[in-house]
Order: sequence, then structure tokens, then C-alpha cells
Amino acid sequence: MIIQKEFVVNASIDKCWQVMGVDFAHVDRWVSAVSHSEGKGGSFNGASCSERSCSTSLGGMKEQLLEFSPESHMLKYQIAEGMPSMVKYATNDWRLTPINSNQTRFTMVAEMQIGGLMGTMMKPMMRSKMTKLTGQIGEEFKYYVENGKPHPRKVKAMAKA
Repeated sequence: MIIQKEFVVNASIDKCWQVMGVDFAHVDRWVSAVSHSEGKGGSFNGASCSERSCSTSLGGMKEQLLEFSPESHMLKYQIAEGMPSMVKYATNDWRLTPINSNQTRFTMVAEMQIGGLMGTMMKPMMRSKMTKLTGQIGEEFKYYVENGKPHPRKVKAMAKA
């Protein structure tokens, strides 16, 4: 299953990369689904860490960088722990492409391999949830970069915590 979303962010590619790449460990600052995150492991191709642990409403997750390129403004990570057992493999590929000096295209590609009987039965529901979550993450990234503060959905999530 592959889910792709694109967003136009009204900010420079450098400002977008600061949030997406340089601050990779701190996704909890802007993603409403993540209440806490921290970097782990040593540096990785210019990233300050090779892994990120995230606390979500569904429990803890561990994400491992597979690719990280400040020059190409892209990163790819695998969700190594914390997914339901029916999920055999899950990655996210995030890329930034300059449109002009004040606009950047943010492309997200989530790929998930689901197996087993339960996975087959749950695939339509999983696709729907992942499509919604990917869209929310993109909206929240855009809002955070453009406004310098978390999306109202994140503010509401922080108030509940």
C-alpha cells in the first residue's frame, strides 16, 4: 500500500528543511499524533541522530533513518517498532523541492506492507486511516513552518495531555 501526498508550503526550502531535517528528532513540536519524541543513536549522514522514538496515542514507536540528505532535502525512515503485527514493513519518504525562493513542495510517500488474514481484512481501514494521518501531518507541517507555531489540532492535543 502506497499513499502519496503533496503540499505547497509558503516558505523557503531552507526554512522547511530546518523543521523536517535538522529538527528530525523533534517531530513532537508540530505533529498532533505525537506527544513526545526524541533522537537516539549516533549521527547519520548529517542528521543529529539515526533513530527517533515517538510516543503516540497508540503507544511507542521507533523510527530508523534509512536515508538522509541535506543536499537533496530528503529523508526516508522505517518504522522499526510499534506497528500492529499485521504490518510487516512501513516507511515514510519525505522530500522538499523548491518552487521558488518563497515556496516549497513537500512530498510525502508512505509505504506499508500488510500481511496475514487480519491484514487482508483490515487493509481498507488501514488505508483510510493512513491516508487521513498522512494528510494531517502534511497540513500540520505546512502550518508550523508558515506560522512558527503548532497547528490548532496540535494545540488541542497538547491541552489534553
